[in-house]
Formats: sequence, structure tokens, C-alpha cells
Amino acid sequence: MRAHIHTLLSFVTISRSILTCTLYVSMILVLPAQSKKTLQTKKTKLQKDIAYTSKLLKETQQDKKNSLSQLEKLSRNIEQRMELISTIESEISLLEKEIVSNRLEIEKKNAALEKLKQQYAEMVFTAWLNRMQFNRALYVFSAQNFNQGVRRVQYFNQVNDIRKQRLDEIIETNRRLQQKVDELRKNREEKELALKEQNQQAQKLEQDKKTKEETLSKLKSKEKELTEKIRKKESEKKELENKIKAIIDKELKEAAAKKEKEIEKKTTSTTTKKEVKPTPTGSLTSSGFAANKGKLPWPVDKGVITGKYGTQPHPVFSNIEIKNDGIDITTDKGAAVRSVYQGEVTGVFKVDGYENVVIIRHGDYLTVYSNLASVSVSKNVKVDAKQKIGIVATDDDGKTYLNFQVRLGSAVQNPTVWLSK
Repeated sequence: MRAHIHTLLSFVTISRSILTCTLYVSMILVLPAQSKKTLQTKKTKLQKDIAYTSKLLKETQQDKKNSLSQLEKLSRNIEQRMELISTIESEISLLEKEIVSNRLEIEKKNAALEKLKQQYAEMVFTAWLNRMQFNRALYVFSAQNFNQGVRRVQYFNQVNDIRKQRLDEIIETNRRLQQKVDELRKNREEKELALKEQNQQAQKLEQDKKTKEETLSKLKSKEKELTEKIRKKESEKKELENKIKAIIDKELKEAAAKKEKEIEKKTTSTTTKKEVKPTPTGSLTSSGFAANKGKLPWPVDKGVITGKYGTQPHPVFSNIEIKNDGIDITTDKGAAVRSVYQGEVTGVFKVDGYENVVIIRHGDYLTVYSNLASVSVSKNVKVDAKQKIGIVATDDDGKTYLNFQVRLGSAVQNPTVWLSK
């Protein structure tokens, strides 16, 4: 009887230990799995972006002339490919950690399985010895009273249940062990594929860099011509900035005058002791736009950023500093331009070098769309998010791009942080 009880208690302890170990390992594996999924999503997006940029670059190269547009696309392609290689490196690192983790778990499960088999064998042997030593029915019927007889029956049933439970645990542990072996095999295959892709991307990166150097060399031979072109473009940017500022300043003056009249009207109404309810200020629209920071749709269906926000040295002639109040998004010829958020058109005008320009107000914020070949909206018209407002233009250099700006009042913002990733 004592031998049975000892066996019963030891197996309960072993079961708890195995369960705790399994849960702990499962918890450890959750975080790497999540990070791996994020990396795979990022890698897929980068692969699509590179494919699109390469398509645009191929179209430019078919013109059989070296241009600043070609250089911009090459530079962007190189940046994207370097980011992709870095992402693949992170993915390989995670796969290596998973491989180590799965190996450790396989070792633990193997040890647990062997221990379960050993304990199960001991239970079967103990049960066989007990059957040899005494008759189970006689043992039950020799009880001093009915309650003791019931307890002895329950004991034998409990021993049988535990033995069955141990057998089920052996089968389940063996199944999980095989699952981990399969996962380990899959990890190794994924790592092999990732290493192969990393090597391919590294080769393409070197080719892109070589092409960029060749393009740079040819462009520098036209330094005087291109320098004049760049300076002219900077002058056109300044003209665009002045026109945008003039429209915003005019709006601010009109808003200030309107507010002054409302205050005067409210003061007069208060004097005559009449209750006046405040009018809507448009803050809800402003809050709605601000709340969507990092979630706004792109102003074109397909595109790649080839001109960054801010002040920076020119990619070819480092002695020239260029300034961009927005971002340049290169896209397909004839692509539709759309509003990134609901609002009201407050300006439609033309500027040399930027064709048509549209300004849309979203409460305190404004979005500016420059270099449109044609416009399909007019001033004071309300527009919805993703509504078409025009068609993007293609310049003399063969570059099809949209200059997109975000402003809070007259202060420029970095559009990149506003658009969805």
C-alpha cells in the first residue's frame, strides 16, 4: 500500500514539473515569433518598394540619357536595398535564436520523455508485483467496514487512472517533441533561404552602387549646365513658398477679422443681456487630422520618395545646398493625385517649374500638392479623403513626381511622419 502511495505522489510531482517547464518555454517563444512576423511584413513591403523603384528606374534608363532623375531613383533603390539587407540580417539572427531555443527544448522534451517512460515502467512493474502478492478482490472484501472497502476500491481506480494519464502524457510529449523537430527543420530551411536572398541582394546592391558611380561621373561632366538648372529649381521653390505664404497670410487676416467681428457681436449681445451660443470653431476637423498622424493615405496610389524633406547638400554637387519644404514622390506617368484627408480647397494657382498647385485646409492644418498637369477641383470646394484633385505632371527631365507638403499654419511639417508606412 505504501509503495502505491509513493508512486502516486512521485508521478503527480513529475507531471507538475513537466507542465511548468513546457509553459515557461512557450512563453519565451512568443516574443521572437512576434518580432519575426514584424520583420517579415517589413521585408515584404521593402521588396515591393524596390520592385516599383526598379520599374521607374528602368523607364528612365530607356531614355538612354543620364539625368538627375535617374540618379535620384538609383539613390533610393540603394537605400531600400540596404534596409532590406539589414532586415534580412535581423531575420537571420532571430532564426538562429529560434534554432538554439528549439534544440534546447528538444533536449528537455527528450529527457522528460525518458523520465516518463521510466516512471511508467516502474508503475507497471509495481502493479504486477502487487497482483502477485495479494488478491485485489480479497483485499477489498477484507476491509473492516464498508467505508474502508470503498476507499480501497477508489485507490485501485486512482492508480489505474494515473497509469493511463502517464501513458497519455508519454504520447503527448512524444507528439510535441516531433513538432519541435519539424520546427527546427523549418527554421534551418528558412535560414538557408534568408542567407541566399541576403547574398543576392548584396550582389544587386554592388551593381546599383557601380551604376550610380558611373551616372555621377557622367553628370559631373555637365556640371555647369546642371548647376544652372538646380539653381533655377531652387528659385522656383522660393516662388512657390512665397505664393503659399501669401495665401496663408491672407486666410489668417480674414480669420482674424472674422473673429474680431464675432467678439464685437458677442460683446454687444452681452450688453443687451441676450444669450448667445458659441459657433463651431473647426477644432474638430483639426483634431481629426492631427489624430491621423502616421495613418494618412499617400496622395498617389503608387509612389516612392525621391526627394527628402528639409535642407541638405545636393546628391551630385555637394557645394550646392537644396531645400525642400515637403517631399518629392515619384510615380507613374498620368497618375491621379488625391487629397489625403477631408477638407476645403483654399488655393489653386500656377508656379513656373511646379505647374499647377492645390492647397487644401484641414482645420489648422494644410496640405499642398504641387506639380499637377491638370486640376479637377476649384477654390472653396470641399473634398473627401482620397478624392481625386488632379493629374501629376512629368517635367522636361522625364521625371513624374508630386511635391507634397504638410503645414500647421505657415509652419512646415515633415510629411513623411504623417503618411502611413
